[in-house]
Formats: sequence, structure tokens, C-alpha cells
Amino acid sequence: MLLRARFWVALSVFALSACQTTNNQTQSTTQIPCWLQNPVTQDQLGFIGTAAPQSATKDGSIIASRQRAALQLTQYYDLPNINKAIAQLSAEKNQLTLANGQRLYFSEPYVTSNTLYTYASIQPINDSLACQEVSCNFSVCEPTWLCNGGSNHVIGASYYTALPHKQLAMTNVNANALAGYLDQAHVNMQEYYFESYSEQHHKTHFSRHGEVRGSTHQKPLLLSQSCNYGSTLLANYKTNKLNIKPYTKQSWRKIKQYEGRSIVMGNFGEDGKIAPDNLISSAIKYAIRDALVELAKNKGLTVSASTTLLNKNGRYFLNTARFDIQQTVSGQLLDIQINYKAGFPVVYVWLLESKT
Repeated sequence: MLLRARFWVALSVFALSACQTTNNQTQSTTQIPCWLQNPVTQDQLGFIGTAAPQSATKDGSIIASRQRAALQLTQYYDLPNINKAIAQLSAEKNQLTLANGQRLYFSEPYVTSNTLYTYASIQPINDSLACQEVSCNFSVCEPTWLCNGGSNHVIGASYYTALPHKQLAMTNVNANALAGYLDQAHVNMQEYYFESYSEQHHKTHFSRHGEVRGSTHQKPLLLSQSCNYGSTLLANYKTNKLNIKPYTKQSWRKIKQYEGRSIVMGNFGEDGKIAPDNLISSAIKYAIRDALVELAKNKGLTVSASTTLLNKNGRYFLNTARFDIQQTVSGQLLDIQINYKAGFPVVYVWLLESKT
């Protein structure tokens, strides 16, 4: 029951739309707490916890959202778990003193039709600060973090989940998976190129078989910003890496190398392929895997080719080539672009080869 606390309440009803229709964006006029889409700023560092807005137990949703926010905070600062202390804290109280004397602050809950949000920080929280909700716009790269990649950033995306209050947490799961690919990926791939020619026909065919295995990202990610793309939530996460993003006035999309390191493009969906689940998060993953294969090819591959000449009802030329790729690579996500073709996402990514 949510009876004993003052709430932020959303001013507009969330509209559920299919993933295929998210390419037409209109700017929202909804006012939300500033921390909801910008939990990390120059002046404040905090964490967001979510829960279903209704609970069978008294103040259960507030307690659950506080515990989930505090779990991220304690993991980030390497502090002991404080779930028990939060469960004993009155819903009207927004402060908790930790065993080390540090104070932990909680925001007033912000409640939509399907999710209760709580913000936790070791700095006092100004609950009166409101901002306009931001929608993702890839065509003009707004917010700018959508296209301005960095070695210490990774984007996590999640479509509307079966349990709406778990959508934000799912962006973290997907961001961790992508961070694992970028940390280190093992590429074991075979590419086949087939060309045949006769007086009547000229055919070519390309295929790729194998796997790209990402590593496990070990350190917790820090959610810094987010925006909505229809029913998809995209979140910008900071990793624990130093910010060593190289500077250049040139577009990453127009250069092939930077300081002796390769820059490659990967894509998914351009040839009409569709992710099995038709989700943006999956399309981003496949595009990054495609770029990692290109990085691996730049490091070296084995080529075997065969040529056969046949005389059957006229002269016939057949050429087959196989490329074997076995490399371990890692990269830095520089840029990302998402378009839609026939209602399905088409994703392009640009990676910079990591320093060895």
C-alpha cells in the first residue's frame, strides 16, 4: 500500500506501441524528476531502483525500489548490503545512516501507471527539480550521447518488458553483454565466396558461419543517462575504464584508421535480415559482432581457394574461396546509427580497434 509518502505522479499516460512503429518520434511534454533520465551529473551521482506501483504488503513497493537502488550504490562503493536496514526504515524517512557513518538519501517516489521509481544517493536530493522528458532522436543525434561514443561508455536497450518495472534493469543486462563483447571477443568464423560464370549467367554468393564469443564484464556499470524511443528504453552506461576517447575533427564514419588502429563499420538489417525477436537491443548486438569480425579480419585470416573449369553445354567457370578467421579482438564503440527499413531496425556501428 502506498499511503504514507508523497509522490511524483506522471502527467501523461504511457502509450504502448509496437517496436516497428518507433521510427516516428515526437518530443514529450511530460515533466519528470530530473534524476529519472540523468541520474549522474557533475553535481550528483545516484542510482535508480524500480518496483511495481502496488504491493500486497504495507509500503512494499517503496521498500523494494529503495533496496534495488541501494544495491547498486553499495556495489559501486563496495559497501555491505543494507537491505535489512532499509526494510526497517519508515517510508516517511528519506535518510539512512550507514555503519561507516555515511548518510544515504532517498528521493520521494516517482510513480507512473506501471512503475514506481526511487533515487538513492550519498548526497542530499532536491525533489523539486523537474525536467522535460527526453525522446531519443537518432536522425539528429539527440541526446548527443547516442552518437558520441567513448571507451568508457556502452548503450543498453530494452523493449517494453512483460513486467514494466523491470525494463530499466534489462537495459543493464543488455549493456553488460555488449560491454563483454567490447572488452574482449573471440572470433572463430569462416566466410565463403562463390562465383560462377557461363555464357548465360553470372552468379555470386557470400556466406558466413561461426561464432563470436564475448567475455564477461566484471565491474558494475553506472547508469548516467537515458531516453525513450517509442516503447524502447535506451540507457547510457559508464564503465570503469578511463576516458581515453581520441579526439578528431573528422567524422568517425569517414576515416579508416586512427593513430595506427583500424576503424570498422558493422551493420545488421541492411540486407533485410531481421533479429529473431525484432528488438533494437538484439540488432545492436549483431551489428557489434559484425564489426568485431571485420576487426578480426584486419588482424589476419587464412585464405583457401579453388578454381574449376568445366565444358558442359558451353564454357563454364567456377571459383570458390574460403576465409578462416581465428582472432581475439576488442574495440571501442565510437558511433551508432539506427534507421528503419520496412518497419524493422537497421543498425550501424563504428568501432575503433583497442590498443594492444
